[in-house]
Amino acid sequence: MGDGAQADRNDDLHRVAAAERRLRDAALAGDVAALDALLADDLVFVNQFGHVLSKEDDLDLHRTGAFRLERLTFSDYRLSHLAPGLVLAVLRADAAGTAGGAPFEATLRFTRVWRREAAGWRVASAHSTPLA
Repeated sequence: MGDGAQADRNDDLHRVAAAERRLRDAALAGDVAALDALLADDLVFVNQFGHVLSKEDDLDLHRTGAFRLERLTFSDYRLSHLAPGLVLAVLRADAAGTAGGAPFEATLRFTRVWRREAAGWRVASAHSTPLA
């Protein structure tokens, strides 16, 4: 692989790492506009209960206050360049807040596929599973 291709791959990984930080901050703040910009319109999100959510489903949880985060920490990152314009992020999320009015604490493993679009890097697919 040429130096230019490796530089492009490294640039993609750095940009996705920055997008992951923006996603964390937006989710913690319940910032629907920021989340809207970071999630692809055709997002498919399989949550820790096996429910398949769309972008609008996810945004509505934040918009209505049905889901509120008080703490959210991402760690144990593994970013992999899959192809030009596609990056896989695997990480641990430690979260606490309220869901449906009930308090919760969760430790989850997330996988996210980030896709480069005209508007920037956006999450096209996400999956979460609980960690014991």
